Amino acid sequence: MTYDLAGGALTGLNEEFVSSGRLDDLGCTHASVSALCAVAGEPAPQHVSTLVLFDNEEIGSVSATGARGAWLGRQLERSVLARGGTRDDFLRAVAGSVHVSADMSHATHPNYPDRHEPEHQIALNGGPIVKVSANVLYATDAKTHAAFLLAAEQAEVPVQYFVNRSGVRSGSTIGPYVAAGLAMPTVDVGNPALAMHSARELCGAADSEMLIAALKAFLSPA
Repeated sequence: MTYDLAGGALTGLNEEFVSSGRLDDLGCTHASVSALCAVAGEPAPQHVSTLVLFDNEEIGSVSATGARGAWLGRQLERSVLARGGTRDDFLRAVAGSVHVSADMSHATHPNYPDRHEPEHQIALNGGPIVKVSANVLYATDAKTHAAFLLAAEQAEVPVQYFVNRSGVRSGSTIGPYVAAGLAMPTVDVGNPALAMHSARELCGAADSEMLIAALKAFLSPA
């Protein structure tokens, strides 16, 4: 297999774009790690924040370290037991948690605007995307949607929506796998990108900071 050896670069008239390989999903990985590090020094909240970076998402997630495996549930349960909790405490903690599945999403390509719902066009540098699917290819529901919107509002970050056009099958994420496997409320979000899965992808330079701000507010709500 061949791949681009060149490093990422700022591009565009005002350097408003980032051109790089593997933005999907290193873009959301960077934002998630940055947000968790930003709240690490704050006073201890009443909850425990966890960041999980899975392998094998693009080939189905069926592996010992993939999102469809048992690894996450076992590690979360062990963390509760190590702090003196019981299995019932673990199950209650899962039910009371919210999982953010962060994965890059397709921006509206100027050559293919018909691939998106006309009322839900997605722009680079337009803010993080909430992904919605009536067929549950994304795990967002009303409550988790509201939780992320509240975080974005607190961070003063705009939100866009990916709603798959009827008759065009969309992709999916690890969100439904985690939601189903753990029965954990989940919201699917991501940053927009063009040329996703190509050797070199394109995203907005401002979108990363906006997603970091929204995730930081989510982890440390006002």
